[in-house]
Amino acid sequence: MNSFHYRIMYKFVIPARHVVLILMLPLVETSTPSAFIEEFNGYRSVCKKLGWEPKQDCTATHVIAFHASLKSHLNNVPVNATITFGNVDLNMGNGYNPETGVFTAPEDGVYSLAWSYLSRQGGTVYVAAAVDNVDRVFTCIENQQSKFISTSGHLLHKLKRGNQVWIRVFNTAATFIHGGYYSYFSGSKINSF
Repeated sequence: MNSFHYRIMYKFVIPARHVVLILMLPLVETSTPSAFIEEFNGYRSVCKKLGWEPKQDCTATHVIAFHASLKSHLNNVPVNATITFGNVDLNMGNGYNPETGVFTAPEDGVYSLAWSYLSRQGGTVYVAAAVDNVDRVFTCIENQQSKFISTSGHLLHKLKRGNQVWIRVFNTAATFIHGGYYSYFSGSKINSF
C-alpha cells in the first residue's frame, strides 16, 4: 500500500491574480520555491493539479503603445495646428494615426503620453497636449538662447475608448521644430479600469 506524506511546502504569490496559495502536495525534496515550481512544470501545472486555472496568462499579450517622430523640420507652424509625427516606430493596438497626428484610445484605461521637441536659437514653440479638444498640459520654449534646446512634456490621463489625444501649437506660431528623432510623441496604456 502506498502512502503519501503531506506537508505545507511553500507559500508564494502568483502575480497575475495576487492570490496566496498554501500547497499541500506529496512530499517533494526541493530547496527553493523556484525549484518546487520547476519540478512541477511551472505554476500553471501546479494550479491545474489543484483544480484552479487562471483566466489569462501573466505575460502581456495585448499591449497598446505607440512611438512616432517628425519626418522633417517644421517652420512657422500656425496656432491650433496639430503636429503630425509621421515616422512611426511602434503602433501596437493601432491607436496612433500618422496622417492626422491623433492617438485614439482603443480601449478604456490609464495612459501615459509623452512628447519632446527640439528648437534652435531664437526659436519659440508653445505646444499643448489636447484630450478631445481640451488642453491638458502645456510646454514651451520662448526665444531660446542656446544653439539648440529640447523640451518635453508628460500627461498621465484616464481615457475611455475613442477618446483622442494630440499635440497642438497654441499661443503663437511655432518658429522651428527639429525633425527626426529629436521630436517625438509616444504613449502606452498602463492600466485598465
